[in-house]
Amino acid sequence: MTDKELRRLNRSELLQMLIGQMEENKALKEKLALAESKLQDRQIKMEKAGTMAEATLLLNGVLEATEAAAQQYLENIKRMSSEQDAVCREMKEKAERESEEIMQRARSYREKVRVEADNYWKQVIDKASNLLSSQAALQEAVLSARKKEDL
Repeated sequence: MTDKELRRLNRSELLQMLIGQMEENKALKEKLALAESKLQDRQIKMEKAGTMAEATLLLNGVLEATEAAAQQYLENIKRMSSEQDAVCREMKEKAERESEEIMQRARSYREKVRVEADNYWKQVIDKASNLLSSQAALQEAVLSARKKEDL
C-alpha cells in the first residue's frame, strides 16, 4: 500500500488494517508453532531412523521449513512495523496541521477582539470628551446667566 493510499484511510480503516496485521501475526505464530511441532516429530523420527543419511535428509527438510517460516515471520514483522511507522507519521503530521489551524484561528479571533475593543474604547473616549465639552459649555452658560441676573 502506498503512502498516498495510507493517508486517505481514516482511523477506523487504519485500525482494521492493524487488526488484520495482528491476526496475520497470530496466524504466522501458529504456523511457526506447527513447524516447531513438526520439527519435534521429525526429531523423534530421526531418532528412530536407522542410518545417519536418513536422519540428515529428514533434518534438512525440517530446517528449511523452519527457516522459511521464520524468514516469513520476520518479513511480516518488518512490513507491519514500517506500515505502522507510516501511519504514526501521518497521524503526527495531521495533528500538527490541525494544531496550526487552531492556533491561526485563535490568533485571528484575538486580533478581531482586540480591534473591537479598541473601537469600543475610542467610542467611550469620544463620548466622554463630548460630555466634558458639553459640561464645560453648560457651566459657562450657567455662569453667564448668573452674571446677567446679578446685573
